[in-house]
Amino acid sequence: MNSVKANPKYTNEKLDKVNVGFFAILPVVTVALTFFYIKYFDVSWGIAIFALVFAAATNLSITAGYHRLFSHRSYQGHPILRMALLLIGASGYQGSALKWSSDHRRHHNKLDTEDDPYSVTEGFWHAHMGWLFYKDENEKIKATDLEADKMVMWQHDNYLLISIVMGFIFPTVIGALLGDPLGGLVFAGCLRIILTQQSTFFVNSLCHMVGKRPYSLQSTARDSFIVAVLTHGEGYHNFHHRFQTDYRNGIRWYHWDPTKWVIKSMALLGLAQGLRKISQQEILKARLQVDELKIKSVGYSDEKIRQLKEQILVAQVRMKTLREEYKRLKSEKNEAWQNKVVEIKRDIATAKMEFKVGMQIWRIYLSQARLAPVRVGR
Repeated sequence: MNSVKANPKYTNEKLDKVNVGFFAILPVVTVALTFFYIKYFDVSWGIAIFALVFAAATNLSITAGYHRLFSHRSYQGHPILRMALLLIGASGYQGSALKWSSDHRRHHNKLDTEDDPYSVTEGFWHAHMGWLFYKDENEKIKATDLEADKMVMWQHDNYLLISIVMGFIFPTVIGALLGDPLGGLVFAGCLRIILTQQSTFFVNSLCHMVGKRPYSLQSTARDSFIVAVLTHGEGYHNFHHRFQTDYRNGIRWYHWDPTKWVIKSMALLGLAQGLRKISQQEILKARLQVDELKIKSVGYSDEKIRQLKEQILVAQVRMKTLREEYKRLKSEKNEAWQNKVVEIKRDIATAKMEFKVGMQIWRIYLSQARLAPVRVGR
């Protein structure tokens, strides 16, 4: 990988002194205050719980707010939810929602190129946070939809004031109400900011270097359970880069994606709507396409693989169609519904069996391919 120092875009003249100062001073101050506090005071349960809750809310304001709502429009938020996400999001000191979303959209559109603001091709450090230390003179905010959003623009125009109030004054005040203003500042203010920043930054760095690529081999993005735990579900990054408009990152019920659960909960409370999901057929098709490249290395003919893939996809669509018809007939309950329902249940079982057999054969092909792996893509 190229060194950031060797890139003319990253010279001392282009250092962002404000960001460098902030990222250098805050950790030092935080460590000093933390050691001082631990030496002379006892951390109360109230402060500890508040700090953890506020840290979780900060991460969620980035994942559910800055990322899935504002950057990708994967759902629509009620004004109350949007305002909460913007206020708490500012407390994380990752920039305004407008700037953050503009950078992130450029990351998706120019992934792994020189125009990617935090391209991992320039090294782990650059992708993690090194890119924040330099000014990008050619960068312009490109998010016309967000620029037309009064709430987003209000946060952007008043970002410095909001970030100070929400990042430092608010936790200090809550700490005072709990009888410990210094504890509120140290743990729910400074320490929270540092930890939530680092967890977010791991998505840009670690998730482009470590993990699996089940949905696309065309990018460096990878799925990482470890990062998913650290970032409230953002670690399923290969899926996200392949299907960025889906409000979920972890699509299985057992995938660790608290952001998905929060968005769904907000929808049940009437605070979110229009949750966007990619169809199961498109997701399966993407996965089979990746598997196909691996299976071909074993020597199976293109026609044989194509026929099996088509069999699996057709069976999946047939199951979906039949299940929808089954639900419709049960709701109508007309005179002929009972016989028809029995027939459809039989057809569903047949389609399910065809899909299951097809996937079993496909997995056999794939397991053989793994014994003789092939290097494809990056």
